[in-house]
Amino acid sequence: MRNLKLLTSVAACATAVLTGCAPEAAPQAGQQPQRSFWSQLHTDAGGTGQYLFDSLEDITPGARPSGAFRPAAALVEGTVVGVEPGIAYASDNDSPTPRVVPYESAEAAIRWASVVVKVDKVLAGKLGRGYTGGQIRLRVEQPAGTTLDGLRQSIGTAGRGLFYVDNALDRVKRRAASPQAQAYQASVHLPIGQGVFVEEKPGAALVAPLTDEDRAAQLLGTDGRQAQLRSAGDSPLAQLRGRAQKSACEKGTATDQSGC
Repeated sequence: MRNLKLLTSVAACATAVLTGCAPEAAPQAGQQPQRSFWSQLHTDAGGTGQYLFDSLEDITPGARPSGAFRPAAALVEGTVVGVEPGIAYASDNDSPTPRVVPYESAEAAIRWASVVVKVDKVLAGKLGRGYTGGQIRLRVEQPAGTTLDGLRQSIGTAGRGLFYVDNALDRVKRRAASPQAQAYQASVHLPIGQGVFVEEKPGAALVAPLTDEDRAAQLLGTDGRQAQLRSAGDSPLAQLRGRAQKSACEKGTATDQSGC
């Protein structure tokens, strides 16, 4: 499920965006540079098994599902405001009966953190289960070598963005073996298609932190890894929002039909 189907049929955006993380300022002598929030969560082994698709239009709520892929239930715009311990397993949680262990346990073979997103607007589709207090929690793998404290210290670099999501319990084909795991699934959302597009700083180029640069360039409609913003008009986030809203209008799932 983790193999990506790379096609070249993605429509180009009106203007291109940079898909790699922006370089950090050089550290002072004797100091270690602080890693950005998303650079700590990017992992080649990560993913949800929910991203076999051709283009952003295929992720849009209301898009026609294929045999291997279901579109997102909702597209939200929001700001990352925190990270919490999620759930940890003593073995790969693709196994038939994964055993839940304490989050910081030495037994933990895989940890899923909960990235807290304050939802500023639901642009398409609907949020239901797991949407509480104006927030959702994204299930994101916490790679070995990272800590919750390190992630929390860098939360100021997490930024604002667009998130294609669905509730994990509504999405899974097989219910978790334990009530604890089922309760966790009900509380979190999956980033469908690894569809997270973040503006780490206002006006900065977009980052697609959960996927590789080639795939991000394909999804964002750019011509290459280091495509630069060439327009003095809208910000990259506004450009992608416009493209996403247009797709949602075509699918009939835009929450603001007056903008269609």
